[in-house]
Amino acid sequence: MSESNAKPDKVKTRERDSALVLRLDEVRPMKQMPVARKMPEVPARPVRKTRVTYRSEKMATLAAKTKGGFSGTWIAFFLMVIVPTTIGFCYFAFFASPQYVSEFRFSVRPAEGAPIAQSGAAAIALSNSFIVSDYIESRDVVDALQKEVDLRAMYTRDTIDPISRLGENVSVEKLVKYWGKRITTSFDITTGINTVQVTAFNPEDAMKIASTLKVLCEELVNGISEKARFGQLGYAKKELDIAEARMKEVRAQETALRTGQRTIDARMEAEGKLQLQGKLRASLAELEGRYGSLTSYMDPKSPRLAVLKSQIDATRAQIDEMQSKVTATGELSDGDDVAMADAAMVSRYDELKADLDIATKLYQSALTNYETARVLANNNYIYLATYVQPGLPQIASYPLVFADTMLLFLSACGVWIVLTLIYYSIRDHA
Repeated sequence: MSESNAKPDKVKTRERDSALVLRLDEVRPMKQMPVARKMPEVPARPVRKTRVTYRSEKMATLAAKTKGGFSGTWIAFFLMVIVPTTIGFCYFAFFASPQYVSEFRFSVRPAEGAPIAQSGAAAIALSNSFIVSDYIESRDVVDALQKEVDLRAMYTRDTIDPISRLGENVSVEKLVKYWGKRITTSFDITTGINTVQVTAFNPEDAMKIASTLKVLCEELVNGISEKARFGQLGYAKKELDIAEARMKEVRAQETALRTGQRTIDARMEAEGKLQLQGKLRASLAELEGRYGSLTSYMDPKSPRLAVLKSQIDATRAQIDEMQSKVTATGELSDGDDVAMADAAMVSRYDELKADLDIATKLYQSALTNYETARVLANNNYIYLATYVQPGLPQIASYPLVFADTMLLFLSACGVWIVLTLIYYSIRDHA
């Protein structure tokens, strides 16, 4: 009982306390809350509008057009890419004349047994290959083809489309330029093979031009080789003539010397004279010595002394006769020694003999060189070997409708992209 009564007492006590607090709140004055200060109103800033000012009426017009629903970029794409590509496709597919290609391949090679080293042969072949390639596109070959196959008539036919056709009565310079578009040459340095492609609007014309062009190239190579060969032959002939003239001159001098001395071999005769003169002088000295020794104890009228005296006189007479003969030939003047004259004659003869030997050897060498050059002149140093002969084409190689159209499309796209970038760059910096 006591516990049940205690709980209601506690509840009542709490209710009285709460009522007291409420009454006190009513009697106590309420604390005022601080009032927040109002911030001064800031006037709103006006909205800034960006205004684009164009420097020219043309740019303003372009800007106004671009604000529309259809962009000018795509209009330019249509005009610069789609239209040219369509026109090009129609031309390649329906109007362009078919072009036929005839091809031949050749190589300039040194001849077997040519008197040149392997490196020199390779250099000559390489040089002549470039010469032939340059000749094919030159005016000389155009003039030659005009004479042989009438090049103008083949490229001015009415069956050729107007864009590809050669104009009537064009100048030679324009014909050469047009020919450069119808010929293709290539050279492989590794193999040394030249490839030539001739384009015409008729299969027979292409083969005819290619065959004639091959013959002209062969004539060019043979002409170069012939000029080199006969140039060397002419030089060898000139050297041979000089050596022959020198040998004849020396022989003429030798003949004049023999005629003046009235002898076939002046050296042998001079040696004989020197030997005879030496023997006579030795004999004269011996006789004079005996005669002198005998006169010392014998009578001057002795027959033995008379014989010795006559021998001495005869020997002196022979010596005087030899001197008189030499003087008569003009080799000596009065008082000259015959031995000196004979020595001078022998020396002169030896000089002529040495000159004759040298001239003979030079003549033999020049004759050998001339014979070698003459033999080589009958053979070619270099020749043009054709590996692939010109053939008659069966199908047209050009135009390539899809490839040419794609090439035109890509080129037009490239131009359109560049011009578009330039346009936007100018508009952004205007």
